[in-house]
Parts: sequence; C-alpha cells; structure tokens
Amino acid sequence: MKIRTRLSLWYFIVSLVILSVLSIGIYWGMLRVLYRTVDEDLEIFTDMIEGSYNPMLGEFEEILWKLESAKRFQEVYLMVYDNNGRIIFASPMTQFVDFKMPLPKDDVALGFTRTTKMTRSISVLKPDENGNVTFRGISRRMFYNNRPIGWINAGLPITDIENALGKLFDVILIVNILAVLLVGIGGFIIIGRFLIPIKTITNKTKIISHSNLNERIEIHNEQDEMGQLTVTLNNLLERLYNAFETQRRFMADAAHELKTPLSVLRAHWEDEIDNPELNNDFKERLVHDIETIGRLNQMINKFLFLAQTEDVVDKMDLSKIQLDEFLNDIVSDAKILADLKEQSIDIVELTPLVIEGDRNQLYQMFFNLIDNAIKYSPQKGKIWISLRQAEQNAQIQIRDTGVGIEEKELSNIFNRFYRVEKDRSRKTGGSGLGLAICKMIAESHHGKIVVTSEVSKGSTFTILIPLFQSADKS
Repeated sequence: MKIRTRLSLWYFIVSLVILSVLSIGIYWGMLRVLYRTVDEDLEIFTDMIEGSYNPMLGEFEEILWKLESAKRFQEVYLMVYDNNGRIIFASPMTQFVDFKMPLPKDDVALGFTRTTKMTRSISVLKPDENGNVTFRGISRRMFYNNRPIGWINAGLPITDIENALGKLFDVILIVNILAVLLVGIGGFIIIGRFLIPIKTITNKTKIISHSNLNERIEIHNEQDEMGQLTVTLNNLLERLYNAFETQRRFMADAAHELKTPLSVLRAHWEDEIDNPELNNDFKERLVHDIETIGRLNQMINKFLFLAQTEDVVDKMDLSKIQLDEFLNDIVSDAKILADLKEQSIDIVELTPLVIEGDRNQLYQMFFNLIDNAIKYSPQKGKIWISLRQAEQNAQIQIRDTGVGIEEKELSNIFNRFYRVEKDRSRKTGGSGLGLAICKMIAESHHGKIVVTSEVSKGSTFTILIPLFQSADKS
C-alpha cells in the first residue's frame, strides 16, 4: 500500500473518531439539557402540590385550581397519595396511560424515563408509529416540617423531545458522513500535494545513473524535512560521483600506463622472432608471450572504453545503419572463428530494418556476443541469429548450444569483472568486461539486452534497439 493511501486512511480514521466523539458529546449534552428542562417542570408541579398542604385540615388546599392554571396540565400525568397510600388526586391523563410507578420508601426522589402504550387515544398526546408514548417522570415523598405527608407521582410526555432527538441524530449522522468524506478527500489531496516533493525526488533519482552522476536534485526549501532529505541525497550523489570519477581516472591512467610498455615489449619480441640465433623452442615461447600480450592489450582497450563511460554518448558517431546488411557482415567475419571449431552460424531470419547508431560500437557489441557464443559452444556446435521487428524496436537474438548459465548467475553476468565459473573463463580468456561493455553500448543506443539460459542446453541473448524514425514521419 502506498504511503499516500496509508496516511489518508489514518487521517480518515482519526477524523472519524474525533467527529464521532464530538457528535456523541453533542447528542448526549442535548439529551441531558432537554431532560433537565422537563425535570424542572416536574419539580415545579410537585413543589406546588407539596406547598399547598394544610396541616390543620390534613389535606392539600386549592390543588385543582393551581394545577388547572398550569399551561401543560392536560399533558401531566399526576397521582397524589396521602400518608396512608390512598389516592387523593389523579389527573385526567391517568385515564389514558398506566405507569404503575413505584412509591419511594424514603425521602429519595426517583427519576425515570418510561415508555408505555396508550389505553385510549387523546388529542394532546402524539404516540409514535408503534402507538407508544414516552414520559419523563418523578416519584417522591412529600414532607411538611420534616414530617411525611404523602407521595406524588408526576410525568410529562417527551415524545416530541424523542422525535427531535431522533432528527438531531439523523442530522448529526448525515453531517458526519459528509464531513468524513470531505476530510478524507481533502486529506488525500493535501497529502498528495505534500508528497509531490518526494515524487519529484524519486523521479529525479531514477534518471540519475553512472552517465549523469553530476546532476543534482533541486532544493525548494532547505529548512524543512524535504529540503534536508534533498540535501542529504545530493551529498550522497556527490560522494558517489567523486568515487566514480576516482575509479574512472584510475582505470584510464592504469590502462594508459600499461599500454605503452606492453606495446614496446610486443614490438621487441616480434623483432626477435626473426633472429636466426634463437632456436625454435624459444621462438615458440615468444609467440605464446606475444599472444598473451595481445590479450592484455584487448583487456586494456576494454578498460579504456569503460573508463570513458560518461563520454560514450557524447562521442558517438551516429549514422543510419541498414541493420540486416550490417549483421550479415559481422556474421561473415565471425565465421572465421567458428570454422576453427567446426561450428555453424545460421541466420534464421533477417528482416530489413534501419536503426541509428554508432557503427563501431555496435560492431563491437554484436561481434563480442557472437564471439562469446563461439567460445562457450562445444566443437561442432550451432549458433542461430535472427533479426525481426518488435513494435518500435529491432530485436536481435543470438542463440547457441553452449554450456549455458545457471539461473542464479544471470542477474550478475552484465556486472563488470563478473565471470561465471572462473576456471572456464581462464580457458577462454574471459575478463568479465565484455558483457558489461555490451550492456553499456545497448543502453547508450536507448536499447537493452537480456539473456535467457539453461545449463548444458545453451543461452539466448536478446538485444532491443529503437528503429530509426525519420524527421518528416508524422
């Protein structure tokens, strides 16, 4: 999962939790406020009744007048009991609902919310869709000078409040859904904009290779975390560039220093071969040494080529190449080496294709690959070469019946100085540089080279090079 998705998901979850807690707090707070308002009305009724008690007569005076003057009297459920538990007053609402509320045995008031079905319909009550009415009630003892004088049960319908709370819940739910969606989308966009510098850094580092290590990532704000990361990466690139330059200069200097004395030795020994005073055995040893010097010179030339990594593209002598004819000429040259091992080189397909490239570099790449096929194929082995079009590329395949390469080695064979089975490489004169050079040449032509192989059955090298596109082609 991408970091943008993970951060957006966390942002969404945290926002959802915060909004949920806030919504629950709002809903619960509103619920308590509304219930408290009803409880205060009930306390007013009960205080009125308790205050109307006449101790001389032992009864509640003017209770009906006081209650009838209350605006919500028609909605009040009220039961008043004397000290013996007898009902001394019941409001009209008691005929339509029955709560059976318990009477407290001490001076503690019992508050409650109770839902009941109406026994008969009444205009002042609006039941819910199931015919139920919810009341907020209170049940408490009444006292006069700390002397118990009776009980009272009172209740007010809160169906309207319940409906309002239900609508509030729906509104909160809808608002929460919209808010969470907006927060999620906004967070995704904001995080995306925040990660743009990281994407820029990633894209820039992808195109930086050994050929352009001198390029640097642009720093927008050196003070923030992205700027510090960019500075760190630029410092790393600087160290890599310096290390690569040091290696390149060493390879070039070492190759140049070795090339001159080897050339002098070869010229001297070639002159000595014609010396009549030397016997044939010594001359044969000289010939062997001259061949060794030749192989060393080839290796030095490869060192020099690799040392010019950054200059390969700049020094390319580009021209249009008729690739089918070009490969035919290379195969003709390579057949001389194949004939020495009684091997056959067959061109199985040769599609006329045109590419743009450096003729010398491409000759070196193709000849080196065919030469490897010859070296690692047995006596009387077979080599097949094909050229065909693959979308907008020329696809060249070189297949042999050689010893093959183990799968674990395939990912390393294009690395410099890497040799598969070093004893075998010594026998064939391999240095571990040829395939690295082939890969470099292919990439300098905006192409690539891949290999498939099976031990004891052979290998297939596939090269893809973009076809030539004329300027006037639409």
